[in-house]
Amino acid sequence: LSCAKFLQKTIPPPAQLQFAIDQSSTGKEATVLQLLSLAKDLPAVEECSNCGNVECLDGQGVVGIDEFTVGLKLRVNKSCCNYWGVNGGPYAGEVFTVKSVDKDIKTVDVRGGISYPIVWQNIPKFCYCCS
Repeated sequence: LSCAKFLQKTIPPPAQLQFAIDQSSTGKEATVLQLLSLAKDLPAVEECSNCGNVECLDGQGVVGIDEFTVGLKLRVNKSCCNYWGVNGGPYAGEVFTVKSVDKDIKTVDVRGGISYPIVWQNIPKFCYCCS
């Protein structure tokens, strides 16, 4: 069953037929068809409504500027104590929502007019807040 779940996550339905065809004459045809049959009957894989990943990234650092999208919910990264303060300082319990992203200078606006760089001393300043 775990193999069927893996196939469901990694091979989208349009590509599953090609995957089965590619296994032709390898001696694995029966196994592949059985796994694809199991995958078909599994509940649909749902992505997190915040981070957009199948395996939710809640609490993990947001590393690249392309990961920041308008509407993304964030918390401060408590590991970035030289910037926010010990354990996130006064912002520790706050949930921020990305209002805008400037990809050229790698900053995000999460407070309405205040832009923050996404890293500080090579540490991501924000973490996903999905729950």
